[in-house]
Amino acid sequence: MKRLLLVLSVLALAAHAAGSASAGPIATPTGLNPGDQFRFVFLSTSTTDATSSDLSTYDNIVSSDASGYTYGGKSPTWQAIVSNSTTDASAHIGLAPFPPTQLYTVDGVQVSSGNLWSGALLSPINVFITATTSPSVYVWTGTTSSGSAATGASMGSSFSNSIAGNSDMYSFSAWIDFDSFISTRQFNLYGISEMLTVPAAVPEPSTAMLAGLGGLAALVYSFKRKRN
Repeated sequence: MKRLLLVLSVLALAAHAAGSASAGPIATPTGLNPGDQFRFVFLSTSTTDATSSDLSTYDNIVSSDASGYTYGGKSPTWQAIVSNSTTDASAHIGLAPFPPTQLYTVDGVQVSSGNLWSGALLSPINVFITATTSPSVYVWTGTTSSGSAATGASMGSSFSNSIAGNSDMYSFSAWIDFDSFISTRQFNLYGISEMLTVPAAVPEPSTAMLAGLGGLAALVYSFKRKRN
């Protein structure tokens, strides 16, 4: 009986681990092949004011939101799409207009096929890291549609105003440069991953876990037959 209880306990722990792991890995967007490079973008669930000129403040917020999420078995580095008076967002996140970079929300929808700073997007950045869609919200950026710092309205501006985008307005530059607001207001942020490379096809962690659960179930069944 003790042995059977031990096996059942291991089975329960494995099932719990499988459920937990399912929220961690982010799937490769459809249409990408091994070796292709791309980046993920998401809308933060956390909100913040725009009073700090230290861009790492905002990087830490989106990184905290994305904690525990992985791609290809690794935890990506995440940054906020923001500018201060000395650093443009395009430089901060290392995403100049060229070469083109494919961008996707974490639910696999393509946001841009090339230049993020061309104004319009293919689809809105209105998806949280959890892959759930957000209603329309304002998003601090301190940035113009060209990816440069908004003069007098970047993050931590001494004029106490900063530029924010609107998460639903993607058919023109309002996604990043909608209007100027008092910097003490609480808005969301856009988070973007480092450059990612699609790995060679391997079994998903959840698939391997299910295989392990199947083996444990078979072990329990075999044990019960012997006992009978």
